[in-house]
Amino acid sequence: MNASRLDHRLRRLACAGLLAFPLAALAHPSRVETLDAAAWSRLQQSERGHSAVVFSTTDCAHCPGVIAQLSGHIRAQKSHARLIVVVMDGAGPELLRHEAYLPADRLFVFDPATPPAALRHAVDPRWRGVTPYVVLMKPAAPAVTQAGPPPAEMLQRWLGEPGGSAAGLARP
Repeated sequence: MNASRLDHRLRRLACAGLLAFPLAALAHPSRVETLDAAAWSRLQQSERGHSAVVFSTTDCAHCPGVIAQLSGHIRAQKSHARLIVVVMDGAGPELLRHEAYLPADRLFVFDPATPPAALRHAVDPRWRGVTPYVVLMKPAAPAVTQAGPPPAEMLQRWLGEPGGSAAGLARP
């Protein structure tokens, strides 16, 4: 049986409540995209709903936990928010099989032709490259950044009303 037919059958079983794992666990990125400064700008403009972007490295000990935390929070809230992972030091389709990145809706790698410092600066001029680095985006509000795992209160405010106060997202 090919992978697409198996995936379809597993989704049907999950929808029927016959599998113990959540349907979201089956959603994973289908390709690895390249992120440069222009792609980051396009990504910010194209995301219409709530999105969490986790900047990670393949050797980051805390990144898989943050990705799992965000994925779990999105599922627990029954949100349609998207989880995007950017692997700063990885390349190639093997990342699609990396267990930590499976919960992502989209998977990006840093463009090897662009200096990493320039890409980090495009994301947030204050960011010095520490991972995990999280960017929470929501419609009609400025993006909010967090080095390390976002506190639960920040995640609750992020998934609040679209266009809510940007101050309501920021840490106190």
